[in-house]
Amino acid sequence: MSLFLCLAVPSLGACGFHPLYAQNQANETTSDVLSRIKIDLIENRVGQLTRSVLLENLTPKGAPVNAEYELVVDLNETTNDLGFTKANEATISDYILAGTYKLIRISDTKIIRSGTLRARTSFNLVQSDFASLEAEATAREDAARNLARQISNQVVIGVNNAE
Repeated sequence: MSLFLCLAVPSLGACGFHPLYAQNQANETTSDVLSRIKIDLIENRVGQLTRSVLLENLTPKGAPVNAEYELVVDLNETTNDLGFTKANEATISDYILAGTYKLIRISDTKIIRSGTLRARTSFNLVQSDFASLEAEATAREDAARNLARQISNQVVIGVNNAE
């Protein structure tokens, strides 16, 4: 087993693998570089939740003073009713949050990484309007967290490949 590890570990550098806390040529870790990302405001409540998780994941020490990168995120929400009763009333609903992101290097406005990601959750529709609204709000929060984590992962990849 140790022979396998001795052979496998050196080959990781050839595939583009960068340890998150390893230092680059400028003696910076990936988290140091991530702390210089300005995360733009995102519209509506789901956007606020998504941005909040992005801030926690990418810049936990606070907004950068001298940003080198800018992260722009646009969100699109859809809800699809499923599981109908005989009276044609929906009993379950899918909530889909799609996010398009762009990581831009501010110095030359080059787009380092971009893409579209989706997060999907479901919630029950019940007799009580209040309970259904609360279930939908919880689904939105879960989807925002999930999407923000996906975007964070893509940003880390983009920053590592930009160096």
